[in-house]
Amino acid sequence: MAGKTSVSPEDEIRRAREGRFLMLIAADIILFLSLVWPFLAGAIIAASGPESRTGDEETQSRFSQLAANFSFVAVGLAALNVPLSIYLAATGQGVELGWMIEAPLATVGCLILHVSLVSQCFAPPQPEEERALVTRDAVPFWTSGLLALAMMLSEPVARAVMLLSAPVLAVILLNTGAGRALSGWNTLRRTATGALLVCSGFLHPDPIIEGMLAGGGFCLLASLFPCTIPMNAMRTDRTGNASESLRANAATLAVVALLVTFPLPPVTALSLRALLFASGLATLALAAVRLRLKSAQSALLLTQASMGLAAVSAGLAHPLVADLAVFGPLVATPWLSLSGKPASRMAFLADRAFLLPGFGALLLAVMLVAMTSLPLALLLIAAVWPALRPGVRLFPSSIVLPKISGAKSGDREGRS
Repeated sequence: MAGKTSVSPEDEIRRAREGRFLMLIAADIILFLSLVWPFLAGAIIAASGPESRTGDEETQSRFSQLAANFSFVAVGLAALNVPLSIYLAATGQGVELGWMIEAPLATVGCLILHVSLVSQCFAPPQPEEERALVTRDAVPFWTSGLLALAMMLSEPVARAVMLLSAPVLAVILLNTGAGRALSGWNTLRRTATGALLVCSGFLHPDPIIEGMLAGGGFCLLASLFPCTIPMNAMRTDRTGNASESLRANAATLAVVALLVTFPLPPVTALSLRALLFASGLATLALAAVRLRLKSAQSALLLTQASMGLAAVSAGLAHPLVADLAVFGPLVATPWLSLSGKPASRMAFLADRAFLLPGFGALLLAVMLVAMTSLPLALLLIAAVWPALRPGVRLFPSSIVLPKISGAKSGDREGRS
């Protein structure tokens, strides 16, 4: 027809190239904004917040709401990164800025970290910390930004440095007082030793020693067996400290799960994965036995079991399963201290979020191990077996009991 204009193949190729170029620019901009925003938001909160605890209740509530709104912006930017990175990976492109690589699995890990930041910002403050201290609102943004950088960095040594910097910042700004200073020093000493082992491992010329040293360092950074954090070190009276420690451990497991998917020397990858699998399995078995014996709080033991399950998934080179294993504790930890209070619907939802993702990750891990080796799958089931009955009892109690009580009251009315 006369009204139609023909488009040459060269024009189609040029338009396709322009579209991919614009998509790449958009991905670069959103990646930059998502990495910079946590530091900028923390600086704004620190600069505009009250100077002491003596602020009135309205002032404290206003700045707590400011932090919550900023956390929503952070999770929105992180969520935009996920489809962009998947599209670029599917089209054969990538976002490489010299010292950073935006992989789809890394963006998923960053999104989980920012979702945990939203949960922490919306959790009500404890009586002894009214969030009037500016650092108590600003530090989670800064540490989340550092851990997100660890996800994106291309060099393993740089990742270890970022994983060390977040706990150091949290210890300096959050751990004050005699008892908490000692706990902070123990955390700092453990993480510094782990980061030093990781750096020494990746700089060692022998591939076997490289994998063993790096694996041992990551086990220290993630608080896995035999260097598991004692139960009394996870201070439940200060949920901010517990959330920071848990976020750093979860980010370490997500980073090492990404590293084992990268092209490493075969001997290095094998020793690293074997050490992670063995340490995660021992951590999972220890937490299961302690949960059966009721030697500590159920929430702390389930958190420990989730970390062990994530390490097992990292040893299997399945980062998504590792992210699913740590998702529940990350989201639920700021709300677990409210579970004993009446009319706490968010605490009820946190209990459900605490158990369901871990159960799904456990099923996936067993299936993946069974596809590789049946004896290892049986070993994993044996490690989890002591905790199955206590875990099942924890889940339906708050759902079934109201129905039973309602049925009993109806029966009594009918009998009367």
